[in-house]
Amino acid sequence: MTLFWTIFLIGFIILEALTTQLVCIWFAGGALAALLSAFCGIGNLGQAAVFVLVSALLLVFTRQFVRRIKSKEPVKTNAEALINTEAIVLEDISNVEARGSVKVGGIVWSARSADGKDIDAGTHIIVKEIDGVKLLVSKLEEE
Repeated sequence: MTLFWTIFLIGFIILEALTTQLVCIWFAGGALAALLSAFCGIGNLGQAAVFVLVSALLLVFTRQFVRRIKSKEPVKTNAEALINTEAIVLEDISNVEARGSVKVGGIVWSARSADGKDIDAGTHIIVKEIDGVKLLVSKLEEE
């Protein structure tokens, strides 16, 4: 049975490494406990019981921890962090003439109007989305 539990342990570890989603780490712990019980001379039925019991206990006691890790909202980084940020128009925005710029976080970006309407320089805007290297913006009053 030691070979059986060793294969299970290695299989669960490999499967966990391939998924990276914490789907079977508990069974790897159960297989390790069953392997140790096999070395201690416990019978096959006892080893199976150890496997089930340890796997269930690991699942129950680590469930809250795993839920907390997985439920965290991803932190917006780089350009994604600009969405829903307020800014000011530096150069009149005209989609027809393909011109316009805004300053967001101390950086000047090319900008286009999200609704296609012209926006005058000095207007306060909000960044709606990013299209390549251009920000799509709307007047703040429209919010």
